[in-house]
Amino acid sequence: MQLKVGTYNVNNLFDRFDDPYTWSDDRWNARSTKPKDLDQVYQLGTRLREDKPDVLALQEVENKGVLYEFNVSQLGRHFRDIALVPANDPRNIDVAVASTGPLGQVVSYQFIRDPDNGRKIFSRDLLEVEILHPDNPSQRLFTLFVTHLKSKYVEPTGSQAAQEKARADADKLRYKQAYMIARIVYGRFRGPNDLFMIAGDLNDTPDAQTLSPLLQNQYLRLFDALQLLTDSNDRWTHYWKAQDERSQIDYLLLSPALAQRIVAGSVHVVQNRFIGGSDHRPVYVTLEF
Repeated sequence: MQLKVGTYNVNNLFDRFDDPYTWSDDRWNARSTKPKDLDQVYQLGTRLREDKPDVLALQEVENKGVLYEFNVSQLGRHFRDIALVPANDPRNIDVAVASTGPLGQVVSYQFIRDPDNGRKIFSRDLLEVEILHPDNPSQRLFTLFVTHLKSKYVEPTGSQAAQEKARADADKLRYKQAYMIARIVYGRFRGPNDLFMIAGDLNDTPDAQTLSPLLQNQYLRLFDALQLLTDSNDRWTHYWKAQDERSQIDYLLLSPALAQRIVAGSVHVVQNRFIGGSDHRPVYVTLEF
């Protein structure tokens, strides 16, 4: 049996309704997040209707309702189970998992604290989800961790010194988040045959020091699936229009045992230039079970 597994930052997938408990989608607020227009939603749907993933980690979803509506209206109920736990981001951009098969245990790590200051360490969340066998839900195939690390974006206001400090603070937090994920995952899985994956938007490039706790971890020995793409033109996952910059900031990181299950030639980033609805590209790998 094969499963197509991916990650996709869908860039502010918000519903059409004002949440009375948050400012993030207030229509009168110029800084609030507006829902996508129907063309953008359709383009996201077109992308996933063509891709047909079996398991998809998502980032920047406002709530479970909007993901349910998207699954019904755009994907024809392609996904059977959806997991989303409202978490820490003040704009309500949450992480989620959608699967054509059954999901098992779901764990949110949003309340894990930074030992240096006592604050919640994850800007959004680290969500742990069991992926179960579609024909035998008592069998766990692998465990998927989905996350969305601290952004590199800094408000272009204030002094240059203030912006540089904000950038340094963001890098420091992103490093701490990567370190905490490595610590949590190692605490859960440390056997040579453990099957798990860390997926999501890590908001930095593979050579960044901030991601070294994950990408250079000698204990977890995670395999970045996009390493199989030797041409950098095939590996970028995000386009920053303001800087005309393309880079890999989205990842599928597999345990050594799970990496052995990669179907040859299946790893790819969807680079269709007509993709709309998000500034990220979906990333996929097919696994054999």
